[in-house]
Amino acid sequence: MEIKFKKPNTSKFLISFLFINCTIIEIFSCFILYIAVKSYAASGSVIDFSPLTALIGAVVTEVIGYAIYTIKATKENTKGGITYETAMRQGGITDDESKESNN
Repeated sequence: MEIKFKKPNTSKFLISFLFINCTIIEIFSCFILYIAVKSYAASGSVIDFSPLTALIGAVVTEVIGYAIYTIKATKENTKGGITYETAMRQGGITDDESKESNN
């Protein structure tokens, strides 16, 4: 029995890369902000919140990227106002039958 792995499409790869990249930026910014708050509290000077600009930018980028991906996926899976699954059920084709016909 041969196991076939489906190669992920480019858009799934890119959205995964975006999420991972933004998460790394968020973790790094939080760490730097923690160190800054700790050092400024020890010295008694004014706290610099400039690392928050990177944190806010990363979160906004992540939300916009996810929204665009969701819109794209919805348009790909919708034809004439009905989803792919609904169209297959109306046509009497199950998901297993469509996979067998593609092989």
